[in-house]
Amino acid sequence: MSNSRPQAYQRLAELLIGSRIAMALRVVAEHQIADHLVTGPQTAEALSSATGIPASTLRRLMRGLADIGVFAETAEGRFVNTDVSEYIRSDVTPSLREMILFLNDDAVLQGWQHLPTALQSGAPSFTAANEVAFFDYIAADPQRSATVGKAMAGIYGPEGPKIAVGYPFGQFATLIDIGGGQGHIIAEILRQHPALQGALLDLPPTADVARYFLAGQGLSHRCDVFAGDFFVTVPAGYDAYMIKSVLHDWDDSHAVQILHKCRDAMPSHGRVLVIEIVVYPGKPMGHPHPMIDLEMLVLTGGKERTEHEFATLLRSAGLTLEKVTPIPGSFFSVVEAASA
Repeated sequence: MSNSRPQAYQRLAELLIGSRIAMALRVVAEHQIADHLVTGPQTAEALSSATGIPASTLRRLMRGLADIGVFAETAEGRFVNTDVSEYIRSDVTPSLREMILFLNDDAVLQGWQHLPTALQSGAPSFTAANEVAFFDYIAADPQRSATVGKAMAGIYGPEGPKIAVGYPFGQFATLIDIGGGQGHIIAEILRQHPALQGALLDLPPTADVARYFLAGQGLSHRCDVFAGDFFVTVPAGYDAYMIKSVLHDWDDSHAVQILHKCRDAMPSHGRVLVIEIVVYPGKPMGHPHPMIDLEMLVLTGGKERTEHEFATLLRSAGLTLEKVTPIPGSFFSVVEAASA
């Protein structure tokens, strides 16, 4: 072999240190280093004063990340933000700071350490590794819940405007967002479709956050917020039941339970709108985190699904898949279903 490394060799070498890069990014996010660089180039000594990390080792961290384009180092040895690190700032929208913290949480990493167990059983290795289910782990700590909420807004928030204009929600008079989180998506849809009346259902702590967010958006009068569990019951009588980025959190049996609750609650003319990635074999998902399917396996036992798999789920819940509408410029599609 010549001294010049083949491109494939170099690429594999880069992939091998992926977990190390992630750990370095976690330190950057925890210490808000990108925020400290907003005012301009900083020496390692100045960053050390702001973060409490010794300058000698902090310089090595920054140089390592500069080498892969996260930061840049000037000829004078100062460090500056790049287009990449701008998204680690806590004061920008969208930000991936909380997603970095969430994906590199110690318990999440423990789950990934047990990936072989998940591959063998199909059950979430997070639960086996931490002796607690993922959603129970998140709910047990308000700060953890807030971090995950911001992480979801950071990665999915930019999709809201695309979804709002990419599907004809205006054909409905009422729309409820099942498991709607903090309300970012329903807010975008309501802004785009002024005649639409909305609602949101989520667990009590998240429902409180959604009420606050929607009030701040001036949408309280157009969007009711319900606190509840979609495995138990969902509000009845809405024209459309939107389920975005929820079913992929669950295995097939739980996903069918959620769909069944929606099918039972909606009127005969109602529709279920599942908004998720639809996997087409041989075609990239187009997601910022293409290994999200494995992430779901490790954390919750969920999965990304093909159109055929969605059709099977819907059929099991007494629904019929009518059409799949890709959202232009997005990695999401709307899987539309009616009562069977």
